[in-house]
Amino acid sequence: RMTASNGKWQSTLRSGLARWCTTVGSCSVHGVHVERLRPSCPLLLLSGATPGPFYHSHPHDPSQFDHLHFDMASQVRANLKTVRDILDALGENELPFHLDGGCIERSRRHAQLLHWVSNRGQGFAANARVTADISRAACKELGMGLATTLATFETSGNVSDRRFLIETFAMFGLEGAELGQTAETVRVDLVSQFDAVDEESSVYSVGGQRHFMPYVPAYAVCGPADLALFSPAD
Repeated sequence: RMTASNGKWQSTLRSGLARWCTTVGSCSVHGVHVERLRPSCPLLLLSGATPGPFYHSHPHDPSQFDHLHFDMASQVRANLKTVRDILDALGENELPFHLDGGCIERSRRHAQLLHWVSNRGQGFAANARVTADISRAACKELGMGLATTLATFETSGNVSDRRFLIETFAMFGLEGAELGQTAETVRVDLVSQFDAVDEESSVYSVGGQRHFMPYVPAYAVCGPADLALFSPAD
């Protein structure tokens, strides 16, 4: 059973980023440990996936999720499909680097996943077993057959709608794409899933409804810049 202490969270992210990054230094500032990681290719860092439609209202409106299947297996499959869809949406966004025809497919195979699993419902142990079992088959079906699950952390509740029992984070290295000459961080949207967006207010229009979204699906990071991985003292 794993809880996400600061040190464990940091080491889990480091192990995933190590596939594409080199550690180039570390220091401590006012009790905060900071590591600098240098990517060898552009990265796609996802904000997370829950089993509902990605664009939805905040605070949550339960009626927007009433049509979903809330058994654990369905939730795991829904999350992994959203992870795949966010990566595939790269082609719908303007990027400062070139993606060749096979880059997304190659990157998809090596997804790095991290699950936050609730101890509600059947309990953490049972929910985690379903997550592991379903992930193996679902990842293969979704073209992520070589995915790595970095960790499965226990939580009491993931979001305000307690019917959700899992949240999944992910990252991809866009191997084969040029890193680029300019350091940039670019927002990545699921462009085909909304009608319009007001980026200043973070309000998305979907099928006649307006949703405030305090986060975006992912950010693409490229160019000659380092990532900072930090952890406050426990």
